[in-house]
Amino acid sequence: MDFESYMLFLQAFLSLAFVVGLMFLVAWLVRFWGGRSTKISLFKKVVNHSRLSVVEAKRLDARNTLALVRCDDDEYLLLLGASQNEVLNTRKVKKND
Repeated sequence: MDFESYMLFLQAFLSLAFVVGLMFLVAWLVRFWGGRSTKISLFKKVVNHSRLSVVEAKRLDARNTLALVRCDDDEYLLLLGASQNEVLNTRKVKKND
């Protein structure tokens, strides 16, 4: 191989490295702006207007979980098990609670 073929190989390799570097830069910028700024419309998070939400969940053991679930103005304390589920407590909550 002569000098020109080495130069073509080097040029192709540097071009590939430049494109891959640009891809990493764009990925980093998307991650940086997406996590910190919501002013850019492209990265705004979708607002979820769901009536049902899990406020908190705690694992008791391998089979049982306590879950505090909110639906509209009510909160339910649920014991979720492998074979059965049970409502332990119910209460009304205020809008700003």
